[in-house]
Amino acid sequence: MLRCTYIILQNNLDLSGELRKRAVEEEGHTITTHRSGQCGTPQASLLLLLILLLVMSVVTFIPHHALGCYSSIIRFGDSVSDTGNFYNSSPNKSFNIFFPPYRETYFHHPTGRCSVVIDFIVVIIPYANCGYTSIIGFGDSLADTGNEYIYALDHHKGPYHFLFPPNGETYFHHPTGRCCDGRLMIDLIAESMGLPLVRPYLEILNVNETVRNLDEGVNFAVVGATALDTDFLDPMGRYDIFTNFSLRIQVDWFKGMLSPLCNTSSDCRNLLSSSLIVMGPIAGNDYNCPFFAGESLEIVKTYVPFVIEAMASAINELIQHGASTLLVPGNAPIGCIPCYLTLYEGSDESEYDPLTGCLTWLNKFSEYHNELLKTKLSQIRSLHPHVNIIYGDLYNAELQLYQSPEHFGFTENTSRACCGGGGTYNFNLSALCGLPGSRACANPAKSINWDGRHTTEAANQWIAKALLDGIYTIPHIISSLCLTLCLSTLVSSSLQPYQAIFNFGDSLSDTGNFLLSGALAFPVIGKLPYGETFFQHATGRCSDGRLVVDFIVEAFGLPLLPPYLALNKTQDIQHGVNFAVAGATALDPEFFYQRKIGPVMWTNDSLSTQLGWFKKLKPSLCSTKQECDNYFKKTLFLVGEIGGNDYNYAFFVGGNMEQLKASVPYVVGAITNATSALIEEGAVELLVPGNLPIGCSAVYLTLFQTTNRAYYDKRNGCLKAFNAFSKYHNSELKRALATLRQKYPHANIIYADYYGAAMPFFHAPQHYGFKSGTLRACCGGGGSYNFNNSARCGHIGSTACKDPSSYVNWDGIHLTEAAYRYIAEGLIHGQFTKPI
Repeated sequence: MLRCTYIILQNNLDLSGELRKRAVEEEGHTITTHRSGQCGTPQASLLLLLILLLVMSVVTFIPHHALGCYSSIIRFGDSVSDTGNFYNSSPNKSFNIFFPPYRETYFHHPTGRCSVVIDFIVVIIPYANCGYTSIIGFGDSLADTGNEYIYALDHHKGPYHFLFPPNGETYFHHPTGRCCDGRLMIDLIAESMGLPLVRPYLEILNVNETVRNLDEGVNFAVVGATALDTDFLDPMGRYDIFTNFSLRIQVDWFKGMLSPLCNTSSDCRNLLSSSLIVMGPIAGNDYNCPFFAGESLEIVKTYVPFVIEAMASAINELIQHGASTLLVPGNAPIGCIPCYLTLYEGSDESEYDPLTGCLTWLNKFSEYHNELLKTKLSQIRSLHPHVNIIYGDLYNAELQLYQSPEHFGFTENTSRACCGGGGTYNFNLSALCGLPGSRACANPAKSINWDGRHTTEAANQWIAKALLDGIYTIPHIISSLCLTLCLSTLVSSSLQPYQAIFNFGDSLSDTGNFLLSGALAFPVIGKLPYGETFFQHATGRCSDGRLVVDFIVEAFGLPLLPPYLALNKTQDIQHGVNFAVAGATALDPEFFYQRKIGPVMWTNDSLSTQLGWFKKLKPSLCSTKQECDNYFKKTLFLVGEIGGNDYNYAFFVGGNMEQLKASVPYVVGAITNATSALIEEGAVELLVPGNLPIGCSAVYLTLFQTTNRAYYDKRNGCLKAFNAFSKYHNSELKRALATLRQKYPHANIIYADYYGAAMPFFHAPQHYGFKSGTLRACCGGGGSYNFNNSARCGHIGSTACKDPSSYVNWDGIHLTEAAYRYIAEGLIHGQFTKPI
């Protein structure tokens, strides 16, 4: 009766005795106990979000097997969770909770509720695992969680290297049949959705003789499996094919599994509607076998269309049997894998990517496979519009690790396997990982590759995260949709985290103040092509469209912020104001005039001036301390980006690196002083950005251009010294903010990592759609980086590109709307904010 019922007991009522005992005796349900507080006044939106986070932490403690199975919730407790019992049973209707403003936010009238926790639990539980109750996997050694292991034991096959330590050492502490030191991508996806690790099909058969339900999922993947049948792939028997369990065999297993579970196609669709089908990775072995048999690239390329058709056939068959959501990963960058680097060791130097050390022609082959796969998936979507078919960009999700290894914590040589039998790349076919003659590295978490063919658990974690975040899936995977659903539920309920935003800064966030200030007689930012992309006219923004602050404001459902200098007496300022001014500095102008730098400054409206504007405006926002406290609890303050011009002015007039480093404490001090002043004025939510990677800026690349290639980062072409300077500023700022948090423990001071949010598209521009590159400006007057100080964007002699969205850099100094969008998304989703 209660098998699919979730029971919640509240600890401040004495319900943990007989009732709890009786509930536990019932079969197959879950009990969660938590404490509650007093019924109080309606909470501000910010506090509601904190409660939401608390509830999400409660959901985290719900056993994984229980998530998503409940058809009902039974609740015991007091006012924290009463949804109307007291209201309906009390003869006295004069209690305060029976009158407004109780429940004004969502219901718009009193209901007897004086808390929101139980409602949030009801909302969150259906999405706690994104609606999936199971995962069904297909694939090869990148996804096999034990099928080949069990088959080998049952049939006395082997000994296979992955059946011996150190395989499995990191997480399981013993071999499990996974070709890894720990968990695979499919394991990590399951865990992120609150599901148990997916059991291998052959293990289930050994125990039960049949699959009785899909509660724990089922994995059909087998080490060495191919998309093509072995008789098609190698009719002459020339290739060393590891197993006969091809994708067709795995689909046959799947169909056999369904027979006792569902009798009709309608039943099967209902059964699989809440299952995520992970189709792969598969197809790697279809190419490994011929490549390692000595076939040429031209021959192997002829296999690709057949491989894609085999995958498409399997996908269509799964859809016919009821599959409704499928994640189909592409192929990895095989040119980066030690086994291939060993096979083709000694290739011409021009065949290696100078950034990653990978073999470019092999990576292009993987891209060729992936392009054909994406085209085929688009065709299948058109045939089955009701089915959610997600392409997993495994190639770029993994390639980013090779492009920026230190950013992801991979400090060992990325071309070498952690576990192997020696050689340049620590891969030796005669001493594979787990066999005599092989050794494992001390810390697999520092290596991308595990055994020469497969990635480490640490790498798998980053790859799975990239897919789950939606960055490398087309369309976005459902976990991102889950977050969207939860947030949209809050927004639609008028539970916005912020009701106002106030911004301070420079040209990276100025929405018109500099233009209105009249600091320059004929500023180019006051005419096209500035503003052409979104606004279709110039607005005073130093970009072709919107800025980071615009995207943040839009994300919270607020109107674009009016510039302070455009305000009039009748203007509504309750949703926020922008005080930023292009050219502004964190330090006051006197600092620069004392050092003979003042004449090159665009404006004297420094951060302290902007802070003065805010203090002048504050009485229009709130009049009493209580009013201000209530208002600022719902308000976000953006303190920057600011500080970039403090360095730009000095660098551009010939300041050297040591001189500029000496000024960093002063700049950081000015930023933290302003942050402190805002907190003293009542601010409790503050976002403080760091600096962008200035070494990737076209203006710096032009002004400090050199023929010495050692000055440039071979991964992206940026100037290493200037990026190192940005990182130094950012590290000092983070340290100062940590001190500020100790001083103001009640305030939420968030560091925004602009540098970290921007670097991914400098490393992998093609993935983000920046086909025209990252270092050349879209709008400029020529030169290596299309930046010319005598013909800057908007001046005579400059031209703008046709498609700014294919560029990162807009005018040599500022970024395009497209680039700002990615930075904003990284901040909004918490990936580049600390603390989140």
